[in-house]
Amino acid sequence: MKLRHCKYVASTGGCSLLNHPEMNDLYCMWNCGFYSNQTQAFLSTLILLSHGIFPDKIDYSMGFKRFKSDPERDIFPDFYRINPDQEVTPKNIILPDENRKQFEIYDFEYYNQVVKRFFNPSGVVTDRWQMLTEKYDIDPEKTVSVLYRGTDKGTEVRLASPEDYLDVVKQILDQTPANRVLVQTDQTQVLDYFKSELGNMVVSFSETPSTSGNNSMIDTMEKDKRDMTDWMQWFDAALRCVAECAYVVNHTGNCGLWMNLYRGNVNNVFQFNEAGQLT
Repeated sequence: MKLRHCKYVASTGGCSLLNHPEMNDLYCMWNCGFYSNQTQAFLSTLILLSHGIFPDKIDYSMGFKRFKSDPERDIFPDFYRINPDQEVTPKNIILPDENRKQFEIYDFEYYNQVVKRFFNPSGVVTDRWQMLTEKYDIDPEKTVSVLYRGTDKGTEVRLASPEDYLDVVKQILDQTPANRVLVQTDQTQVLDYFKSELGNMVVSFSETPSTSGNNSMIDTMEKDKRDMTDWMQWFDAALRCVAECAYVVNHTGNCGLWMNLYRGNVNNVFQFNEAGQLT
C-alpha cells in the first residue's frame, strides 16, 4: 500500500498502553500549496479506506510547513473536524488527478461520505464562513461565483483568459435568475477586470487579498509576514462560500478540486480544463 506523500502509523499498544498508546493516524508530509497538501491527505485517505483502514486522526504536524509559525504544530484541527459517526462504505475507485478535469470519474456519492467524515469545517472556519455570507449579503441561489487561479498556476496547466471566464458568467447571468457575481481570485488584475465589466454586480472578500504581481499568494503573504494559518482559515471559509453558490465558473487544479469536494457535486459547475478549454 503506497500513500501519497503521507504516512500511516498504527500500533496496538503492545504490553504498555502508557508508553506505547494505540495509534491509528494518518500524517500528511507534503509542503506545497495548502490545497496541494490537502489533496495528498484526501487521496491517502481514499487509499487507506480501500484497504479497510479508517484512521482515527489526521495529523499535519509533519507537513504544511509554510502555513504555521511553529513548524511542528498540527494545524489539522484549525481547519477540520473528524466525525467518527459518519458512515463510509469503503471501495476501490480511480484516484482523481488534481490537475485534470475528470468529471466522468468523480464519485460524489462516495466522496461526500469521506469528506463528511474526515474534512468537516472547524468551528473557526464555520464561523468565518457564516460571517462572510452575512457581511457581504451573499444569496447563494442568485450568485455566480468565479474561482480564478492565476499567478504561478500557469506552470502546471494552461490558463484560460479572464475574458473567457467573463463570457461564461455573462451567459449564466442572461439565462438564470442570478444577479450577483462573487469573484475569488489571487490576481488583482482579474478582479479589477470583472469590476470594470460588471460594476456593482461584483462582490469580493477583503479578507482574502489578491496580488498584482506574478508571485504566488503564499510568497506574497510570507513576504508581508502575515499569519499564514489565519489567512488560510479565511480563504477556506471563502472557498466554502464559492462552493455554496448556485453556479460556479471554476479552474482545474487543487483549489478547484476542493471547491468541488466542498460543493459535493459538479452540478452547474462550468470548469475550464487543463488545456484552458471549457468542454
